[in-house]
Amino acid sequence: MATPENAPRRSIAVLGAGIVGASTALALAAEGHAVTLIDRGEVGAGTSSGNAGGIVEGAVTPTATPDVLRSIPSYMFNPHGAAVLRPAYALRALPWLLRFIAAGRPARVASIAAALAELVSRSMPSHLALAEMSAALGAIRTVGWLKVYGSQAGFEGTALQRELMTRHGVNFTILNAREIAALEPNLNPDSYTCGLFQPGSGFVDHPRGLAEKYFTGAHARGAQFVQDNVLELRAAADGKITVRTENATRNFDAAVVATGAWSRRFAAQIGDRVSLDTERGYHISFAPDAGPLLNRPVGFPEKDCVLSPMHDGISVVSIDELAGLEAPPDYRRIRALVPFVRSVLPGTGAQTIQREWMGYRPSTPDSLPVIGRSPRCANVFYAFGHGHLGLTLAAITAQLVAALVAGRAAPFDLAPYRIDRF
Repeated sequence: MATPENAPRRSIAVLGAGIVGASTALALAAEGHAVTLIDRGEVGAGTSSGNAGGIVEGAVTPTATPDVLRSIPSYMFNPHGAAVLRPAYALRALPWLLRFIAAGRPARVASIAAALAELVSRSMPSHLALAEMSAALGAIRTVGWLKVYGSQAGFEGTALQRELMTRHGVNFTILNAREIAALEPNLNPDSYTCGLFQPGSGFVDHPRGLAEKYFTGAHARGAQFVQDNVLELRAAADGKITVRTENATRNFDAAVVATGAWSRRFAAQIGDRVSLDTERGYHISFAPDAGPLLNRPVGFPEKDCVLSPMHDGISVVSIDELAGLEAPPDYRRIRALVPFVRSVLPGTGAQTIQREWMGYRPSTPDSLPVIGRSPRCANVFYAFGHGHLGLTLAAITAQLVAALVAGRAAPFDLAPYRIDRF
C-alpha cells in the first residue's frame, strides 16, 4: 500500500469514525496523506460497535432472494418476527422496498453474489494487512463462522446459499451433530442436528477496540481526530472540498463519506442520489459469571439470531427493522429470544442481561456497498452502505478507496458498487 514516489500528499477528510472510517483513515495515512477523521461520537462507538464480530468470507448471498421475497408480507403483519417493517414507516420505505424486490430476482441474485464475492474473498487478507500496520493482529482470530440447524427442513433451506458459496469457491463444510459438539461443547446438543462451517472466517470479540486500534495506527502516521458534528459537505470553486461542522469550517483536497446510515444526506449535498435505508439491528448482552461459553460466533438461522462470545460476555444479535433513523427502539422482539438463548446455551441460565442496544445498519436494496468516486465531484469518495457486512468489508473498502485516491487501478471492476447504479 505504499504511495508511489510521484504521488502527491493530499489533505483528506474522512467523515465517520466507525470501523469503515477508521480503516479508511489508516489506509490513507499509511500512504502518506494528511488525514482528518471527523465524527460527532468517539472512534468506533457507533453502529459498528454492536455487531456479531464476524469477518465472514462466505457472505455471498444477498439479503434479497426469492425465498425472502415470499416472506415480505409477514414483515408488516407479524410484530414478533425477526424482520419487521413498522407500518408508520411503510410509505417512506416503499421506493427502497421496490428496489429490494427487483434485486431478489434470480438473475440479479447471481450478479450480486458475484460482486459480493469479489469483496468478501479479500476481507480477511485486507484486515490482516491493516492489523499488521496497527498492532492489531491479536484482535482478529481465525476461528471460523458456524451456523447450526435444529431441523432438516431448516438445513434444506440453505440450498441457494450453499450453491452460491460453491460457485464462488468459498471453503465450507457440512457438519453433523458430533462435529458441532466438538467445536462448541457448551451448546445444548438437543438444539442442533447439523451445521455449516466456514473455517477461514475471522472473529473480532471487541469491534470497537479494533476500530480504535486502526485509528491509533493512523494517528501514529499523522492522522488527526476531530470530534464534531458534520453539517455540510460541498465542493468549493477552487476544487477543494469544504467540510462545515458545528464548530468550524475546514477545506481539504478530498473527502471520504463513511457515515453509514447518515451518508445519503452528504451524498445529496454533492448532488448524488442513493437508495439507502436503515436496517435497525438489536443485541442483548449477558454478563459473564465464568469462562467463555463459546469459541466463535454461532448462528441459529431458524431463529434469525447469532450468539457471539464478545470480550464482555455473550451477545445475541438479531432483528432487521425498517423504521428509519428517528423512531425509538423496540426491544420486545430481542427480549423474546432470551428463553431460547438460555435453552441452547445453558451456561447463560444464571447470567443477567447487562445491556440492550440498537444500531443503524446502512443498507442498500441490492446488498452491495457504495464504494467509489462521486460522478459529480472527483474529489469526493464514497464508502458506505455495507448493511450486515460493515466489519467484514471495512478493510477491503479502505484499500479500494486508498487506490482510487492515489489513481491506481482497482484489482477488479468497481462498477457494481457505483453510487449512480440506482
